[in-house]
Amino acid sequence: MIVIEISEPVFQFLGGIFHQDIEAPESALDEYLEEIPKEGQETDIAALKDFFNSDYSDEEKNDFIDEAADGVDVLSYGVSPIIWLEQVIQKIEKNIETLT
Repeated sequence: MIVIEISEPVFQFLGGIFHQDIEAPESALDEYLEEIPKEGQETDIAALKDFFNSDYSDEEKNDFIDEAADGVDVLSYGVSPIIWLEQVIQKIEKNIETLT
């Protein structure tokens, strides 16, 4: 099990944006990028990177992402949950650059 200090902000990010009630993950991410201020996005990126840099196995990380982002069928993207989340992080980082 992934410790709460690492998992809680990641779970809140994924579960808050990519839950079962969204129309599409892309539109949910676009909404996040429009509504969350730069500082909030930077905080989320830091938490996500802590998660990626943790000592947990890829399998544990994949399972956690799958569970937390229950509104996303990650396999339909043809990548693992880790790769999918890395792509999400890249989009957020790119957005932060435009806000500077």
